Amino acid sequence: MELEPLERLSHIQAIRDQLARYWRGVDRCDAELVRSTYHADAYDDHGYYKGPIDGFLESLPAVVWPTFHRTQHFSGHTSVELETPDRARAESYAEAHHILRADDGTAKDLVYGLRYVDRFELRDGLWKIAHRVCTWDWQRTDEGVGMPLEASYFRGSRDREDPAFEHPQRTGAPVSADDLIAKRACYDALARYARGVDRCDPEVVRSTYHADAYDDHGGYQGDVDGFLAWVKATVMDTFSATMHQLGNSLIEVDGDRAFAETYAVAHHVLGQLATPTDLIMGVRYLDRFERSGNDWKVAHRVMSFEWERSVEAGAQTFPPGSLSGARDGSDGVLHWKPAPPPAATQAAARACDRDAIYAQLVRYSRGVDRRDDALLREAYWPDATDHHGVFEGDLEGFIRFVNDEVHLRFRCTMHRLGNALIEFTSQDEAHCESYAVAHHVRAEDGRDIDDLVMGIRYLDRFERRGDAWRIARREVIYEWQRLDRLEPLDPEWTLGQTDRTDPVYP
Repeated sequence: MELEPLERLSHIQAIRDQLARYWRGVDRCDAELVRSTYHADAYDDHGYYKGPIDGFLESLPAVVWPTFHRTQHFSGHTSVELETPDRARAESYAEAHHILRADDGTAKDLVYGLRYVDRFELRDGLWKIAHRVCTWDWQRTDEGVGMPLEASYFRGSRDREDPAFEHPQRTGAPVSADDLIAKRACYDALARYARGVDRCDPEVVRSTYHADAYDDHGGYQGDVDGFLAWVKATVMDTFSATMHQLGNSLIEVDGDRAFAETYAVAHHVLGQLATPTDLIMGVRYLDRFERSGNDWKVAHRVMSFEWERSVEAGAQTFPPGSLSGARDGSDGVLHWKPAPPPAATQAAARACDRDAIYAQLVRYSRGVDRRDDALLREAYWPDATDHHGVFEGDLEGFIRFVNDEVHLRFRCTMHRLGNALIEFTSQDEAHCESYAVAHHVRAEDGRDIDDLVMGIRYLDRFERRGDAWRIARREVIYEWQRLDRLEPLDPEWTLGQTDRTDPVYP
């Protein structure tokens, strides 16, 4: 039986929510929450463990949680493909942080770039994981993690005392149409908030809050006006670039209120220094949204600070011809003119259009990272143009550029998408701003040695022709870069491949 578009989307959202619950369960050390995301007969390949789900669940309190002071499993984009009405495949890009604290108080972070390749099944009305393979792409160790923060900076609990557990607790059932539309509206507000901070536009930030909202940002607690003054002086006027990349977001709707836990990694670059630095923070936004008319805005926010470190970022000099983000009001995204919100009767169709556009964004990432030219072509219209720094031209020229300048230079790549703000300008055209962190892994003699990491934004114009949405024009905006030393992956683990032998392919 073929599902209607909105019904299909309600199942996809249920799967994405279950993945977010899994990451909450792991990071808050809640074995029962983790268990609730798997079927009882599920199989899990987590590298260090391969077997029935009960064995993996036993390993968490026995080995994983006592070893690490804190974890944050930050997910990028997730693609979900429904194979049948009760069976789906999902691929989730992720960066997993594992903080080890020594007796002398120093800490380091074991960081893994991986993808969760899952088979979900719908049984008794609930979507849960039936088969999981963690596919490992790179790893590194970050030294010098942790900075002294004032007591006003909240750090979440690794148990059910964490505020996230005050939110409504769902189970994996398909999401109603009304809740689906509300979740999208809340997510858009989160993405606009990041745009406003990173483009140094206080009024865009203000538009995501109710006038009487409260914000606890650690260094500031109080009303919106006070927060805007604080963030302008502390963040907007201080750093040469910031990038608040959003990850897994679990939004639970309860009438005219919604509760959101959103993971983020926030970069704060001082590129003007003789030795440029990047203050990186792993955080969670714990928000209560409220609806006023058709608008969903933040009524109450608490930030939870999970980990932080300051690193030397190297020269912030991008390839010739590259476009860089502007923080003076001239950035292109601030001049896009979205069409008015659709009528309530059209909101469901617009939600399906958004999903089709998002699917093309993630199809692009898989196509580049798995070196699948056919998949890459599916994301663009044949007459599309692309400005990728040193390359500017047509689609076929761009594909040749990727093959010659990227695939030949690097063992693998990982383009992890974050916040994607999709704004329709007409019935058949949309603009999309997507945050991404692009990893370019270099190897010598079969050993990974370093990773050229770039924080970028994709500014896309999508067009609908017939029944399909594809990219008609893409510009890549460069925000920051650094070079990380890498460590070899364990060959006994399931490693990512750059062709169709990768586990993501059936």
